[in-house]
Amino acid sequence: MNEVRKLAVVTGGASGIGEAAARRFGQGGFHVVIADVNDERGKAVVKDMQRSGASADYLSVDVSHEDDVRIFATAVIEQYGVPDALVNSGGILQNAVRLLEADVAEIDRLYDINVRGTLLVSRAFGGAMCNAGRGAIINLCSMTTYRPSAQIGYAIGKAGLKMLTEVMAAEWGPSGVRVNAVAPGYTLTPAMQARIDSGERDPDAVIEKSALKRFVKPSEVADTIFFLCSSEASAITGATLPIDCGWLVRSAYLAYASQPA
Repeated sequence: MNEVRKLAVVTGGASGIGEAAARRFGQGGFHVVIADVNDERGKAVVKDMQRSGASADYLSVDVSHEDDVRIFATAVIEQYGVPDALVNSGGILQNAVRLLEADVAEIDRLYDINVRGTLLVSRAFGGAMCNAGRGAIINLCSMTTYRPSAQIGYAIGKAGLKMLTEVMAAEWGPSGVRVNAVAPGYTLTPAMQARIDSGERDPDAVIEKSALKRFVKPSEVADTIFFLCSSEASAITGATLPIDCGWLVRSAYLAYASQPA
């Protein structure tokens, strides 16, 4: 008799932290549904996972479109069942910009994908997960959840996602659904590497202000996500966990007016 696999759904699973999370769940024996707008890349990740023995499928979804999310969630539940783990990794980045010069259309797009998209996907699966009395949801916050940043639209959204995580945890906890968030620091994803290559990020500044003197690896964020969805984290809900190589503490320490001689 075949063992029934647990199900993980990962939005934004075609690249970066989402891809790393999808691969980690695959390694952990889950069937993984990768969802993204990048169909070519998403299908390539699934094929690579399958070659390594993991169980995975790809479905296209634009998390900023409510009808698209509803159709996607219905298809997943009908075909695969209710997710045991949902990772809201679908999102976009922003370069630094002064508030008076910021493009409001860009701010709106950041909100639609990063915040509203997380809300839509969580609602689309949350009812079924609550009815099933189980499951774990992970949202993607950031260092900008805790520190001001010139990434105006991005930072506002990531701060809001912490509150959304806490509200979801409070409301859905009595039904057996845990909701947490991770707050990655400077993570060396392909998107980050592209910004370094283009001169939009200074890697030396990142390393200098990190207690561990390095970037975070996507696999390290994925390991934490996997842990938070596991039975070992069964008492943890409503938490937002920094994974930043000590950037938050080191940058604050260096900024303090009094320093050791």
